[in-house]
Amino acid sequence: MSYWDVERGKKLPKSWRIKALLAALGIEPHSPGAKELILAYFRTLSGSDELAQMLAAPDAPGADLPSRELEEAAAHQAQAKCTVNLTLRQWELLAKDLVTDITNDVLVGTTGWVTVQELVEATGFKPEAVKKAYKTLALSGLADLSGDKARSRLTGKVVNAPPRIPETIKLRIALQEHMETWLAGAEIVDRSCMSLRMTKGAMDKYRRHLETAVNLANVYCDPEANRKESAIYAIKTRIYRVTPRNAK
Repeated sequence: MSYWDVERGKKLPKSWRIKALLAALGIEPHSPGAKELILAYFRTLSGSDELAQMLAAPDAPGADLPSRELEEAAAHQAQAKCTVNLTLRQWELLAKDLVTDITNDVLVGTTGWVTVQELVEATGFKPEAVKKAYKTLALSGLADLSGDKARSRLTGKVVNAPPRIPETIKLRIALQEHMETWLAGAEIVDRSCMSLRMTKGAMDKYRRHLETAVNLANVYCDPEANRKESAIYAIKTRIYRVTPRNAK
């Protein structure tokens, strides 16, 4: 092929020569200039601008979203489909007894019937305490009871926290104390910590992202997983204001 034929536009170079031409022209392979040259090549090769326009067209809305935004959208979607609210009476029953509260958490995260012995082995609770918890959950409408086994009516659901109203202050404190006690003997799987300065407004924005990140765990929830090959995990986050200590 003659160079003059290429220069006069009578012939196109072979596609495998494009890379060498970019180098000869001093154009970076992934630069806008390289993209424009390759689009011009396709335009000339096809004799139509249609293919080049398809290649140059922007991605469909949402296709170029950062992975974080896609994860957050998935978390919101997953949670919206399976959230449930308990009655004030049900929350009061859970707040009265740690074993009942934790037993409910285990049952909600497990598909099918769970025997008293299985619950005892998983939690370390005493059999009589578990039997009592099973009866309480059944009477409150949170679980079904059959002999020495129970199953949650909310399996796979995301139970929303009690509403932050004056009437729930005491029970929210009790539930928090239950979790603090329960987590004291749990295995820490992972942890991270970072100290940095930011404005109150920036912290509020980050807190919302953090809340969404915690909710993202719902996407990975699998109540039907093999009980011997899975575990119940508790994901907890805290944000501390370390300075100034006298800030209100």
